[in-house]
This record gives sequence, C-alpha cells and structure tokens, in this order.
Amino acid sequence: MIENSSNRILSRDVVAVLVYTAAVVWLHWIGLPSPIRLVLLAPVLLFLPGFTLSTVLFPGQPTEDGATTDDEISRLGLVERAAISVGISVGLLPLFAFGFDVVLGRVVGPIIVVTGVFSAVMALIGGYRRSQLSERDRFEIPIETWFGEISTAGDSTETAVVNIVLAVSVLLAIGAVGVAFAVPQDGATFTDFAVGSDQNGEFVTDNYPDDLAVGETADMAVLIENNEGEPTEYSVVARFERVQNGSVTAVEDAGEFTVTVESGETVIQSHSVTRSMTGEDVRLRFFLYRGEPPTDLGGADTAYRSVHVWVDVE
Repeated sequence: MIENSSNRILSRDVVAVLVYTAAVVWLHWIGLPSPIRLVLLAPVLLFLPGFTLSTVLFPGQPTEDGATTDDEISRLGLVERAAISVGISVGLLPLFAFGFDVVLGRVVGPIIVVTGVFSAVMALIGGYRRSQLSERDRFEIPIETWFGEISTAGDSTETAVVNIVLAVSVLLAIGAVGVAFAVPQDGATFTDFAVGSDQNGEFVTDNYPDDLAVGETADMAVLIENNEGEPTEYSVVARFERVQNGSVTAVEDAGEFTVTVESGETVIQSHSVTRSMTGEDVRLRFFLYRGEPPTDLGGADTAYRSVHVWVDVE
C-alpha cells in the first residue's frame, strides 16, 4: 500500500507529522531551555491539530483558480487551509482540557501528548481519505512548486523570503500564547489543601466533628492535590489553638504526618486527633509544608498552606 504511489496513505506530510509529533512528545520530557521549547511546541499546539483535521474534512486539491468544483470532493485552498488550521488548533486546546475535566473530574496529563496523539491519528485518517482520490484530486503540499518558484523568481526571491519570515514570526507569536496556556510555568504551580470528612469514600468539606468531649478521638480527612509540576513530599502538622480577642493564647499538639504526592495526583489522608484542651473559642488548625516542617512552627506565615475548623471541647 505504501509503495503504490497512486494509493498511498503515508504521504510526505503524514510521515512528517508522525515523526515530528513523536519527537516533540519525547523531547517534552527533557528539560530544555524555554526558547527551544517554544519553537518545538508552537506548531504541535497551534497548527498541527487543525491542519491534520483539515486533511480529514477537506482531502481534495484546490483547482487552478482556487474555486471549488461541482464534484463531491471537499476542497480547500492553501491560504484558507492554513488559516483554518490555526483557528481549529486554538479552539481545540480548551476542548481537550474541558474533556479531561468532565471525564476525570480534573485536568490531568500534559496537553502536548494529547495534541500530538490527536494530530498523528488525524494525519493517518486524512492520509487514508486522500488515498481514495485520484492523484490529480488529492491534496498535497506543493514543495517542488515552491522551490521551483523561488529558484526562478529572480528579483522576487527577497520578497518571498520576507513573506516566509513574517509568517513564521506570526506563528511563533501565537505559539507563545498557546505554550503559556498549555505548559504550566513556575508562577502557576500550586497545591490545593483542605480539611473535611470522609463520607463513604468521598471527601466533603463539612460534617466534620465540631463538638468533642475531653479525651474523645475524631477522624479528620485531609485533602492534598499536587499541581507543582513534580512529585512533592508534604508534611502536615495539626494543633489545637485557644483564641482570645483574635490572638492565640495556648496551643496543644494534635499530631503530624508526611506523605509524597505525585504531580497531578490527589491524596486524601485520614488523621485522628485527641485533645484535652477545654473551653470555647478553640480551633483545630492544620499546617502544610513542602518537605520537613520547621522546628519552631510559629504561625501561618511559616507554612505553605494552612486551614482550620472551630471545635468546642467540653
């Protein structure tokens, strides 16, 4: 099938898409400088998904004058195809993220992999659709024609080069926005931290015990969601605090634990607390630290995150 030029699926652009997406997905896991990552990721984010989908929807070669014919072949000119490729690609990025959120409950996984796999699959389907057309009707990127025009253009060669540089500059400018959206930067990293209760295996932020007798033990559920971009070891320290006039007048230790959470993962940890602190205006506070907690906990300023619930211990 590949050897038959009149019925081949793996045309040059299909092979180029497969090789490029495979290389980019692999290189994405390697720590590369930001400018290099931008150059590599911009096409696979902002052009290839839409371009490969356009080969599925419009497999036909445009006619000589750019007009469509009365046959049943879907045709599209190069300029229109390029514009649609960028537009569709930009529109697909939030749809991919939305799909993750609907199906899995949160956005997970590098979107580079998703767009790369999508582009590769669409390229193969588009290659198949074009292979069913005659060579005269099927869409092909006219590389030979472009090189021929440049070699015979004479004085217009400089103009052609300027147009190519301008087109690449526009693509990179748009790509910078796409990369910023799809690839979390250092300032966008964070950790979700919450305290609640475990209701039949589901975390809820209410129904936690708020009235404890002296010596009574309560089980709290602590949620940690790692969006730091790398596996992180967290330490959680709990303590009871008596608060009077907005100031902490007494504290008692309520235990601590350490847990390692993979990037993009969520852990719900059960933690039991038992205290003898009595009276009103008592709160149970949880401090989250990345790594080991400091010897002197101090207040919330020393913690990466902190949450609390009010309890009456009688």
